[in-house]
Amino acid sequence: MVNTIEIDLRLRKIWLSIGYALLSMTAVLSLIPGPDIGGGDKLVHFVTYALLSGWFSLIVKYSRTLWAVLFGLIAFGLLMEYLQGFTSYRRQDIDDAIANSAGVMVGIAIHFSPLRGMLVKFDKFLHARF
Repeated sequence: MVNTIEIDLRLRKIWLSIGYALLSMTAVLSLIPGPDIGGGDKLVHFVTYALLSGWFSLIVKYSRTLWAVLFGLIAFGLLMEYLQGFTSYRRQDIDDAIANSAGVMVGIAIHFSPLRGMLVKFDKFLHARF
């Protein structure tokens, strides 16, 4: 991956906590009964995992950590699909796993966007006020 500027977020623990809360919410929503929306859920899977990987890709300190985000979230998505097979109200779906993984890969690109610089400015702003 392209090496980008290392960032030092002063509120990194807060940003990580929000990310872990999002992961927890994703896990819960993946494993509780939900409405059957048919094949349209692939977009939901894609967007959810793109947002998760986008969030974590913004807050990693080093570009090399993107590999951990990439493989970690793909593994998380595969685990959620595997665990759904143990419920009576969900089913494992390879297409969902593919949508999750594709979303993760697209979300990683956010690391290289201007949003990263905006997060640094917002982090400094909040840190100076609180």
